[in-house]
Amino acid sequence: MKHLSLDGIILILTSLIMLLGGVMQHVSPKIFPLTALVGLLFPFALFVFLIGLVLRITRGYWKGLVWPLIIILCTLSSIKATVGGLASIPELESTIEGESSLKLTSFNVRRMDEFKWLDGAETREALFDWIAADSSDVLCLQEFPENLKSKLKQVLRNYKVVTTGSSSGPVIATRYRVISHKSWHAFGEKHPRGLIADLLVNDDTIRVINVHLQSVGLGRNDYDAVREGTDADDRKRLLGRLSSAYSKRSSQADQLQEIISTSPYRVVLNGDFNDTPVSYTTHTVRSSDRLLYDAFSISGSGLGATYVGDFPGLRIDYILHSDGIMSSDFTTHNIKLSDHRPISVKLKF
Repeated sequence: MKHLSLDGIILILTSLIMLLGGVMQHVSPKIFPLTALVGLLFPFALFVFLIGLVLRITRGYWKGLVWPLIIILCTLSSIKATVGGLASIPELESTIEGESSLKLTSFNVRRMDEFKWLDGAETREALFDWIAADSSDVLCLQEFPENLKSKLKQVLRNYKVVTTGSSSGPVIATRYRVISHKSWHAFGEKHPRGLIADLLVNDDTIRVINVHLQSVGLGRNDYDAVREGTDADDRKRLLGRLSSAYSKRSSQADQLQEIISTSPYRVVLNGDFNDTPVSYTTHTVRSSDRLLYDAFSISGSGLGATYVGDFPGLRIDYILHSDGIMSSDFTTHNIKLSDHRPISVKLKF
């Protein structure tokens, strides 16, 4: 029996993960909750897959490149969602009627470090300094404490600041006139998951939706277990939390899809999705009747990791936009004042 080469083993295993990830983004985690974990592995599987491909080329096995190339073609949409700058949408250029433009930033500020995950008051002041220096026309924050709203207004003197009124939640601060705004509550939840605001930009109206979808809610004991090794009870608890979070996020994504589809205006959806590019959540909100485009996929670069924590390399924060809007200069800011990095983009419509 012929033995598999190292590159063969690598390519087979990673191909299975990549294909399964591509398939499972179409299947609701409410049906198969833990299969959604495959999406977490996709970026790492892609990286190792490329290593296997290089090994195969190095040893000159040209015939053996046929099926790996087929795998790339089959998972190309997932690869474009994972690696920034690979997507191009030239057909959008002909749909842009006006010359309006703006810069938008999204940032999960983790309650401005009120529980001293980092340096407490010092981190909070650094966050306000960064916000003050940011030149965005629209600033969307997640996990922002309501009791710091007045401070935010002082920092952003020429901005209109709208919140959900919850103790901590989404905030939209903008230079533009806010025609209307409202909170979005996921079914069965008391606290708002999002904030929807219609902004008048010159003669155009844009609907900005700022969301913070269900997190896994890992505590310090959970992170300690991940770092130091898990026992049976730890694994059962962690899998239970992952399963519950995936199921809730899928329901929230389904609800957002309806909100996006029925919007009378062009949409910019942004925020902390708490999920990876190859996931049911991200695929669902992008694939409503009003198709949304991922700004990172168009003008970002690399993996664009936004999560700062024990699981590096994950992109879980997004800026998506509907047809008739062009995006450019996507930036993932390399600062560590939260467990998320801020992201920004220039939009033209």
